[in-house]
Amino acid sequence: MTALMLQSDNIAAGTTINVDTSALIGGVLQLSAFTPPYRHLPLTNGKTDAGVGLTASAAGGAMGVSRTAGTSLQLIGETTSGNAKTDKVMWEFVLADTYNAGAAIPLIANASIAGGGTITPASCTLAMAAYSEVNGVETALTVNGGTQQITAGGADITWSLAGTGLTPGARLVLELTMLITSASGANTGQINSMKYQA
Repeated sequence: MTALMLQSDNIAAGTTINVDTSALIGGVLQLSAFTPPYRHLPLTNGKTDAGVGLTASAAGGAMGVSRTAGTSLQLIGETTSGNAKTDKVMWEFVLADTYNAGAAIPLIANASIAGGGTITPASCTLAMAAYSEVNGVETALTVNGGTQQITAGGADITWSLAGTGLTPGARLVLELTMLITSASGANTGQINSMKYQA
């Protein structure tokens, strides 16, 4: 049996590599660089900022789980009433064995705003924080992308988690903070999905 291993930090995802094996039966072996899959974080696995399970109603700065069987499943924030509401959700997960140590990790939340109130667009935002967790100790990680505006109609919001020091099997905590501000009437922020690529 012939073993072949190629390792490079400079091969872009999706690049095709041809290896000449003409001296062997079978001719040319074609390899493609590994493109990490998007991995969804289940919305129902979200926790409060204190790390306990979410309830069906958003309250006290924690998002809630809103589900109508066969119709919708979202995380929701508290309803505004001509004011501002800030709510959080966090997930803990483990990086897969296929993660390329040190690689930046795209983080993508799909968020929107429901309700009939008049929102203050610049003050309807989503921010991402991330932490590594080792033996019960959390350490803040660098997330590039800052605080971003949520559009009422909904859209993906993307950040980049710096991979410095991260390795396969690392335990991570992601924390989303959603601010919804209405000038009048009632509005509710929604997280429709959360995923990362690693």
